Amino acid sequence: MAEEKKTNKIIETVGDIVTIVILVFAVIFTALTLTSAKSENGLPNVGGYSLFSVQSDSMEPVFYTGDLLLIKEYQGEELKKDDIISFRTIEQGQYIINTHRIVEVHELEGIKTYTTRGDNTPANDQTDVVESEIVGVYARADEREGDKDKGTRVKGLGKVIDFVKGSGETGDKWSITLNEGTPDARKLNLSFLFFIIIPLALIFLFQIYKFIRALNDTKKEKTKAELLESGELSEELKKKAIEEYLAKQAKEAESDDDPDEVEDD
Repeated sequence: MAEEKKTNKIIETVGDIVTIVILVFAVIFTALTLTSAKSENGLPNVGGYSLFSVQSDSMEPVFYTGDLLLIKEYQGEELKKDDIISFRTIEQGQYIINTHRIVEVHELEGIKTYTTRGDNTPANDQTDVVESEIVGVYARADEREGDKDKGTRVKGLGKVIDFVKGSGETGDKWSITLNEGTPDARKLNLSFLFFIIIPLALIFLFQIYKFIRALNDTKKEKTKAELLESGELSEELKKKAIEEYLAKQAKEAESDDDPDEVEDD
């Protein structure tokens, strides 16, 4: 009985820990999704900072494909050569966000434009960036320590975010297109199903299991209390003790009847 209680306690403890982890992750995911939907850039924005998943190797070794960058929102402040900025651009007919280094600053009639280039690419970007296209700043040139840019990144975490959100190359691998080739075509994110919906359903089932166990334990305690009050508990214990004694005697009798131990007169 004690061993069973210990096992149940371990199961409940592990279940509670898993439940907390999943709920925290679900809250974070929901917050990122909602802030992304509200942002005109499609990036989650919290307190003036956005999270951005790197999709190419154009800025290696500053950061790598799959890294998660923390970008400070651009609000019109002065930008300089060697600042690393994130900006909207069009590639293959789609709006994307690039994060490259400023290599030249131009100003004509009070309008500034910026020539950018990835550290890992041989040529400048094809078109200059105007201020209205700038999303945020990853690192400032005047904050560099030697040849190292002082930006905030988390290695590899961008792939996890892409997986959950169904975005980027990682997200595309876990998505299917419904009604492909029609005006009603839309992408279904399977990672959301496997990573959020199913775990939350398992949490719900686990909570039902805990409720049923608690209900059964309550009924057992209530039954014991009723037996104690009626004086029947002691009789039950006596009966159980007699049954255990008779079973023990029967086992000993079987041992005594073993042929190897029988002696001839």
